Amino acid sequence: MEKRLRSVVSEISSAYADLGTFLPLMLGTVLVAGMNPVGILYGFGLFALMTALVYRLPIPVQPMKAVAAMAIAGMATPEVLMATGLLLGGVLLVLSTTDVTNSLKCLIPNTVLHGMRVALAISLVSTTIGLADFGSSPLWLLLAGLIILQITALRIVSCLLVLVFGWWFLVPELPIGFVVERWYWPAFSWPSSDALVLSIKASFFPQLALTITNAMILTAVIAKEYFPENEKALTERRLAFTSGIANLLLAPMGAMPMCHGAGGLVAHHTLGSRTGWSIAVFGITCILLAGLLGEQVIALLQTVPNAVLGALVLYAAWILCDPITLFRAKLPCQLVIISMVPVALVYDLMAALVFGLAAEVLRARLMRVLSS
Repeated sequence: MEKRLRSVVSEISSAYADLGTFLPLMLGTVLVAGMNPVGILYGFGLFALMTALVYRLPIPVQPMKAVAAMAIAGMATPEVLMATGLLLGGVLLVLSTTDVTNSLKCLIPNTVLHGMRVALAISLVSTTIGLADFGSSPLWLLLAGLIILQITALRIVSCLLVLVFGWWFLVPELPIGFVVERWYWPAFSWPSSDALVLSIKASFFPQLALTITNAMILTAVIAKEYFPENEKALTERRLAFTSGIANLLLAPMGAMPMCHGAGGLVAHHTLGSRTGWSIAVFGITCILLAGLLGEQVIALLQTVPNAVLGALVLYAAWILCDPITLFRAKLPCQLVIISMVPVALVYDLMAALVFGLAAEVLRARLMRVLSS
């Protein structure tokens, strides 16, 4: 009974493990790019429930980071984001019928895969810090330590405790005056042909490259490490299929482009999730917030302290980097892994992948010359 209770608490707590990535990007696309929060939350909620039902594992749902960053930077309007989601959805469905991504994965050495993990972790931290003013939250490192303490000691309620702790001690007062007048529904629309053209020119290809590497290849690799008994279900093709269907169906209701993600998977698993219940709880939360509060939900989400976001991202990035394995690697392999980080920060993960493959080929040739 006690073991079952601990499991239930862990699933509920870890439902919010990926807020560090979700909230800054979601708030940025609403407050800066002008997207409707109701459509975005419905999109995440329905995608999360579908994912929980299909996989029955903590396979996360996340914003597509490249297009979200473009929207926040003023490079993509809400209509272009919708068009990007539709285009990516269609392409991912096509990819789910082929073995292209599986063939690409077989060509990637373990050194480069580890480099991708480290590059993704640093990119997550960099993106979140860039979107939130952590200088005004001096306790975020303390909260990161609290997460580590909870994970290593109790392995339950860690994320939930950090959220409660952060709100209790860092928020002077919560906004009041929320009015539940009716149940809010998303508004449906369709992008213009001009928006589709702009999407192809600006946002489609950079996001497709990131989605293939992070949301498909890297997520499948890490998922199979965590759940080897479900290896046959955790394939790149299946991840592409669920992401493709979600974007095609949900983009017209105002959902931002979404996918699965390696960083979110690490965060949910690290904070105790072992089933799809944590993803389902997250999805239900999103739908209730959108349906009950409508656009009022932005005022509530803005109160989540930057300290909490920083703590969650920092710990997820630490686990994703796997520093122990990195330190144990030979120096030439370490150089390949570390060299991929600046490439990812300056360009993107696809560029880091190409660079890492070239560096690994060079390393292998030098090792053969030195050993002969």
